[in-house]
Amino acid sequence: MNFETRQNMANEIWQIDARSALDKVHQQIKNNTLNSLPNIQNQRHAHGAIQSYWHSCFKLMAPLQVQIEYVNSTSSNESVELKNTGPAIIDLESWRLELAETGETLFTFPRNSYIKPNQILKVEQQQSTFMFNKLSPVFKQCGCHIRLLDAEGSVVSAWINGRKAHESIIISHISHDTNTNRNKDKDHIELINLSTSWVDLSGWMICIKDGPEFTFDLMAKMEPCSELKIYANHNEPGCYSFDSSTPIFQQTTSTVALLDKNKQRVNEYHFA
Repeated sequence: MNFETRQNMANEIWQIDARSALDKVHQQIKNNTLNSLPNIQNQRHAHGAIQSYWHSCFKLMAPLQVQIEYVNSTSSNESVELKNTGPAIIDLESWRLELAETGETLFTFPRNSYIKPNQILKVEQQQSTFMFNKLSPVFKQCGCHIRLLDAEGSVVSAWINGRKAHESIIISHISHDTNTNRNKDKDHIELINLSTSWVDLSGWMICIKDGPEFTFDLMAKMEPCSELKIYANHNEPGCYSFDSSTPIFQQTTSTVALLDKNKQRVNEYHFA
């Protein structure tokens, strides 16, 4: 079971069970505490303390739920999409989007801004409920680094693309066996994201010397600190495939290159 599958399973379990489990724990703590207190005044103090503790737990959970889902930096209506992947409604008041390079604030969420479980919110350039503070263009076409910060200024999620992502993605492994009896469909190239940011792979290419090329689809991305496999002709969740009917590696193959959408070299892997 690969990393992506394990993470998806964990997220599903979290979304289904976390809220009900925490509610049960909260209620049990509350009942045990109140029943052990001798008078009404002490019970009221305890009730307030428990409520405060409960709200603090959800405040700590919030940054683990909300992520930058996608950044559209190419169209006339530039936008940032946020997604709530967890079970709780999150209050976004005073959360903000900023350009990491300059610290410039692009948008600050006003009072009564909430994101529900599985909901996606968009901050856009054109007429919208949430609009950038900055006139177009918001993002540099050569690459940008966008961060989502909570009300305390802590980084919740980050997104990088273009040249800003070049140092984050490497070709970490090539699975290539010259054994003629081996299943060549499962030959693969493995990428690793070394950063704590989501990386936009839209239009990026993998070029094999004397072999085929693979181009990532629009909205393709890599999770922070994750690995990604691109198989010759094999499909499984969280992976990509050349869908090649012939072996992707030849006897003369010695180099695999990773290029961004502007055909600029990101990384190379050399092997004998």
